[in-house]
Amino acid sequence: MLVGLVLSGMILALLALMRRRTYGFTIVWGMTMVSVAVAGLFVHIGDNFLALSPLRSWFLMILGLGVSFSSWYRIGYEPEQRATTHNGSFWFVMFVTSMMTVIVAQNVWLFMTSWELMTVTSFFLVVSHPEREGVIPAGFVYLVMSQVSALCILLGLLLMGLNLHSMNFSDWYQGGVNLPPHIKLEIFSLLATGFAIKSGIVPFHIWLPRAHPVAPAPVSSLMSGVMIKLGVFGIIQFVLIDLGPLYKGTALALLAFGAISGLLGVLYALMERDLKTFLAYSSIENMGIIFLGLGTMALGIDTHQPLWISLGLIASLLHSLNHAIFKTQLFLAAGAVEKHTHTLNMDHLGGLQRTIPFIATGFLVGSLAISGIPPFNGFISEWMTLRALLEITQYLRGFTAIFFMIMAFIMVLTASLALLGFVQAFGVTFLGQARAKRAQCEVPQTMRWPIGILAGLALLIGIYPNPLFGIMARTDPHVILAVPFSVTRSLHAPVIAGMLALIIGVLVVISRPWDVTIRPRWACGRESKPSMQWTSASFTKAVRTTFALIYRPHRRLERIGLYARDFPEKLVYKGGTTPFWERYIYGPSYRWVWMISRYSTKIQAGPVRLYLTYLLATIGLMLWFVH
Repeated sequence: MLVGLVLSGMILALLALMRRRTYGFTIVWGMTMVSVAVAGLFVHIGDNFLALSPLRSWFLMILGLGVSFSSWYRIGYEPEQRATTHNGSFWFVMFVTSMMTVIVAQNVWLFMTSWELMTVTSFFLVVSHPEREGVIPAGFVYLVMSQVSALCILLGLLLMGLNLHSMNFSDWYQGGVNLPPHIKLEIFSLLATGFAIKSGIVPFHIWLPRAHPVAPAPVSSLMSGVMIKLGVFGIIQFVLIDLGPLYKGTALALLAFGAISGLLGVLYALMERDLKTFLAYSSIENMGIIFLGLGTMALGIDTHQPLWISLGLIASLLHSLNHAIFKTQLFLAAGAVEKHTHTLNMDHLGGLQRTIPFIATGFLVGSLAISGIPPFNGFISEWMTLRALLEITQYLRGFTAIFFMIMAFIMVLTASLALLGFVQAFGVTFLGQARAKRAQCEVPQTMRWPIGILAGLALLIGIYPNPLFGIMARTDPHVILAVPFSVTRSLHAPVIAGMLALIIGVLVVISRPWDVTIRPRWACGRESKPSMQWTSASFTKAVRTTFALIYRPHRRLERIGLYARDFPEKLVYKGGTTPFWERYIYGPSYRWVWMISRYSTKIQAGPVRLYLTYLLATIGLMLWFVH
């Protein structure tokens, strides 16, 4: 069955190369993935080469959902790009095939081959429009960081395989737990770094806000909704399940990186004016929340606490699914905005609720879900993560308890700032007056339906999440009988949804909106203009000044004119922020690499005997190292 899925992907890629339309087949292929994944949650599927465990089935289900809706959306998104669509379809199908093979691979060779194929195919999708400014540099940053990630993962998997005398993953489950602690720590360092880079965790995230915005919207939705979750899959499968208990400090490290990523991700999202870059930073924030769940699970494994393992696992898996749903929905809505207005700069938009009301409603639902507002799905998974952090503080004392209280506080602060960010994004983009004339026409139905169905899924999971808890309990064989259903059922999500609906209904009846009379806007006696509206920069100025120590904002005033110093004809004010990791880490590293590469060019030129000297010296060093 799994071989058939992989071969189907190869055939679809071949059809795309032959310039055949494959959208419909890709949708069916994605739904087949979902069906196989659901079956894999209850029965074992596969062999020693390709196999599905319940954990792998969960991530295959996320992939199938993302592929189905993205492919459906592409029918309306790309009709005018037929000259380039066929190549794009080929890379798209190969990208999905590689991700699927990563999930079901059962040995190191197949896993790493698929991982590299995933990187190469996604690189070509990122640079689909090389004529646009910044696309090629963004693609190269993504490629370099992906190669660093792959190197760390390969070294970690090889180290594990050498110590267990097997490169087959099915042999690692029993043997990995018994490895010496220092070997486990080395494997953890390599694998956690590699998978954290792929997940976009701070400070390894610099590729994410560059690559996701420049890619086409369906590709951005797949990269943000599915691809970065493969880092989460890798950490759960190879680090937490296969390695078993580790030093307690490793769990605290996962928690700390998760909290930092969540807070800094949302802080830098607030400073963005480009809608897709804003969503990309929001993905970093959500990956931080998922890592908080992973850290809780890791601490439970280290201290043999089944309750913490269950809470952490359920929180991270559920938020992975939820983030895939609402982030796919939001990126697809952003793509519709770009198609309708030909810009993603929020300060040039406004009033789109009147011209594309369906997309505006879809973006609003996605914003509520990702902000953790009940009764949508984001509330359930974020509450489970916070519940897990607070649960641990009841059993710990001293510094560790304070540490977890700080983690919980950072998560609440992160969720609050995320709500502020999406109020800004929706308000500036869709509400108010239009800052330019827009056509009064909706985007094609094939672009609207996927967004609408994803919004319905977000609401459905938020109201009735209990069936998912039972399914997620099957994903970890360590705790399959120890899941505390009393904790998950205490949410009473349907009751919360019913109460909210009742409150909103009462407020509507009391406020009587049908009796409201619309009057012209009052602007101190002057004509109201779109330039008087809030911009994204003015909306978040209070945040920028409050967190100035982190942002380190810079300002510059330019005087323009013949006698600019004393009599400027025009004053231009420019301001912004530069992330400290780019200023102090990646910037100096980049300059060092370029300096070394300039010196290395001198080595390339020279007589043959010089090359032979280099060769002998290299062999001598290798022999000395082996000895």
